[in-house]
Amino acid sequence: MSKLLNRELFEKLLLIFIIIQPILDILTYFSMQALNASLTIGIIVRVLFMAASLWFIFFGNSSRLKKYVITYLIALAAVLTIGLIYNFFAKPIFNPFLELQFLAKTVYFPIMLGAYLLLFTTLDKTLIVRMRIMKAITIAMVIIAVSMFLAILTGTSSETYEWNKFGFKGWFNSGNEIGSIIAISFPLVYIYTLNKVDNLKKLYYFIPMIFIALVSILLGTKVGFFAVLGASVIVFVSYLIYWLISKVKATTKESHLHLRLISSLIFLILFLVATPFSPTFSNVSGDVGQINEQREATEDPDQDGIEEGAGEDPSGEEGDGTKGGDDAAAALGEQALIESPILKIILSSRNIYFAHIYGMYEEADVVQKTFGMGYAGNYEDIRKLIEMDFFDLFFSFGILGILLILTPFLIIAGLFLKLLFKAPGEMLHPQNILILLSIGFGTGIAFLAGHVLYAPAVSIYLAISIVLLLTNMLHLNNRLRKA
Repeated sequence: MSKLLNRELFEKLLLIFIIIQPILDILTYFSMQALNASLTIGIIVRVLFMAASLWFIFFGNSSRLKKYVITYLIALAAVLTIGLIYNFFAKPIFNPFLELQFLAKTVYFPIMLGAYLLLFTTLDKTLIVRMRIMKAITIAMVIIAVSMFLAILTGTSSETYEWNKFGFKGWFNSGNEIGSIIAISFPLVYIYTLNKVDNLKKLYYFIPMIFIALVSILLGTKVGFFAVLGASVIVFVSYLIYWLISKVKATTKESHLHLRLISSLIFLILFLVATPFSPTFSNVSGDVGQINEQREATEDPDQDGIEEGAGEDPSGEEGDGTKGGDDAAAALGEQALIESPILKIILSSRNIYFAHIYGMYEEADVVQKTFGMGYAGNYEDIRKLIEMDFFDLFFSFGILGILLILTPFLIIAGLFLKLLFKAPGEMLHPQNILILLSIGFGTGIAFLAGHVLYAPAVSIYLAISIVLLLTNMLHLNNRLRKA
């Protein structure tokens, strides 16, 4: 089979794979409800697509970047394999299934990223394929929204939270994952909508965006809601600035600028009007109330025990600025940060799990610090991830592992800063800003709430956003070189 046919076949498979993502998650939900099976159709299909992606990376393309992607994946595989083998002998408890499952989930993102990058760098009509992919994402988001509405209307929707908070997650297992998917995908759907709406008769292209916005406020999570709100505000402000600059300089040739400015403002207003009646608004208000209560309790002058002991070190002697006093104060500050009630509310107690795994890491040997402690660290009784992706990946795969996993992000950041100085107008175009927002939401959620980089159902969308921006920048960089 020729490389051209391979490329066209993989492109079609990718479009189908994107569209069926929510269907896989719904089937997974029902199979787990009915059978309580750990092996689901979602896992099977995603593993098969990962195998197809690996085949495309090694044999199905002729991209100039092929050797770099393959070298990167081999280096990553070597580091993760060394860590896995060492932990087999070093960990107090080594569960092969959990270790291999977590490793497979982790490598899913870089494999998808590499496959998409090689696909895009072998395409002749990149813009057409970009729009096809954004259309596929839009269809997937509509499937999520429609299934959510049907679940709520039929009374079969599952609850996002088990207690204290309110929200619906439809026929999906994880509210956090759906919130993350919406956050990453919404800016891409916005791009697709803006490119399609070139007259008033095509305003119906905003319907998918309205559906996604409704899901973000019905879900009840902060992630999806603030992503939609932030993207809506930034798009309107970006187009407003773009319009003002066009009035002053009269240089922009972008058509339909007025329509995009007005439609983005109307969408923002409608979203803000609907917000006070949503579960998300109620949940966020509750969190703010709890934070204010904890702050008032912390500032209560009657609770002065800490201040009375602040000048003493553990030996009972008065602190006088010596190293011992400084170390004791630092330890107290670190403990206070870890046990901060406000931080527990904001991070949903993830700071507690961080302290637990960090203690294991401090006691680990140099090999585990370099190659990682594997899934959940050197646990003996409590087996729990922090659910903050970058920390989980650091503790699981060590210094070398996290550096390799972060390499794509570092490359993108470096190239973006370089081009920002050379062509700021193009890099800060509203549609480029939307892709940046998608990546920013994805990495921000990965850092604070987790379930992105090692969640295949979510990481596929982040990989697409990164490749869209990277190929944009590579084309711009080549054009600037030739100029």
